[in-house]
Amino acid sequence: IIFMARRRSSNSDEGVNLDSLMDALTNVVAVLILVLLLVQADVAQKVVQFLEGLKPATPEQIVEAKKTVEELEQKQTRLDQLLSKEAPSPEQVEAEQRQLALLEKNRDERKDLLADLADLKKLAKKAEKERDDETAKTEKITAEIARLEALLDETEVLKVEPAIVGIPSSRPVPKNADVYHALVVHDRVHFIDPMTPLKLFEEEFKKAKRNFPNQRIKQRGSDRYIYQAPPILKHFEGFDFQNSRKQVLKVSAYPTGTRLHIQVKPDLKEGGTSLQDLQKAEGIFPNILRKLRGDSSAVILFHVHPNSFNTYLQARRLTDKVGVAAGWEVKPWLSYAIRIDDIEIKRQQEPPPTKPGERPPNLPPKID
Repeated sequence: IIFMARRRSSNSDEGVNLDSLMDALTNVVAVLILVLLLVQADVAQKVVQFLEGLKPATPEQIVEAKKTVEELEQKQTRLDQLLSKEAPSPEQVEAEQRQLALLEKNRDERKDLLADLADLKKLAKKAEKERDDETAKTEKITAEIARLEALLDETEVLKVEPAIVGIPSSRPVPKNADVYHALVVHDRVHFIDPMTPLKLFEEEFKKAKRNFPNQRIKQRGSDRYIYQAPPILKHFEGFDFQNSRKQVLKVSAYPTGTRLHIQVKPDLKEGGTSLQDLQKAEGIFPNILRKLRGDSSAVILFHVHPNSFNTYLQARRLTDKVGVAAGWEVKPWLSYAIRIDDIEIKRQQEPPPTKPGERPPNLPPKID
C-alpha cells in the first residue's frame, strides 16, 4: 500500500512539471509570432518608404544602363564562346610554354637594349626641352618685332625738301687747305676741328719730350726716333684739349700701328647740330659756316652715316650757300681719329700679313 502511494505521488509531480514546460513553450512561441508580425510590418513599411522615396531614372541614366547591359551581354557571349571551345591539347600547351621560355631568354639577353632605350628617352626629353626653349625665344623675338613695327607705324615720317643728287665733279683737295671734318650721324652734324688739338698736343709734347723714352736710329738727313707709346698715353690722360662742342678727346695708339691718334668722340644725343636746328639762323653749324666763309683755304669733308643722308643734304645746302668748299663720303663712323704723323711709336704687335689685292688702295679725299 505504501509503495503504491508513492507511485501516485510521483506521477502527480511529473504532470505538474509538463504543464509548466508547455506553458513556457507556448509563451515563447507566442512571443516569437508577435516579433515576427512586428518585423514583417516594419519591413513592409520600409519597402513602401523606399519605393516612395526612389527617384525616377532620367533618359540619360536609362541609356547608360542599356549600354551597360549590352556590354555585359557581349562579355557573357564571349565567355560562352570561350567555354564552348575545345580545351588545348597537351602538345599545344607545351608549344606555348616553349615560346614563353624563348621570349624570357631573349628578354634577359637584350637588357642592354633596354638600357639604350632609357638613354634614348632621356635624349628625347632633352631635345624636347631645347625645342621648347627655342620656341619661347622665337615667340619673344616675334613679339619684339611686332612691337617695333607698331612703334614704326606710330613714328612720324620726317619730311625733307626733295633734292636732286648727281655725280659730283670731283677734284683733289688743295695742298695748303685747312681741312675740317663733319660727322653726320643720327640726324646730327658734329663739326670737328683737327688742327687745334694737334697744335695743343705738339706744344705739350715738346715740354715733356725728355720724359718719353725712345730709340734713336741714325740715318742721312735727320735721325729717326721711335718712342714707347705707354708713357706718352699716361702723360696725356685727362689732358685739356679746350674743346667746347661736347666732344671727348683722348690720345690713343693702335696695337699694330706706328702712329698716335687723337680720338674725337662727339655726344651723339646732345652734341652737334640737329636737323631741325640746321634751319635756324643761329644754330651751331650755321655759325661755324659764317666764320669759315672768309677763309678761302677752308674745306669741310662730310662723313655721312647711312641713317642721316637727309641731314647731310640740308647741311650741304648751307655749306654751298656760304661758298665753303666741301666733299663727302658714306662712312658709318661714330667717332673720328686725328692721326699724329710727326711722332713714330713702336708697334705693340705685328699686323697680320695681307695678300696682294686683298686691301683696296687708300684714295685721297676730294671735294666736289
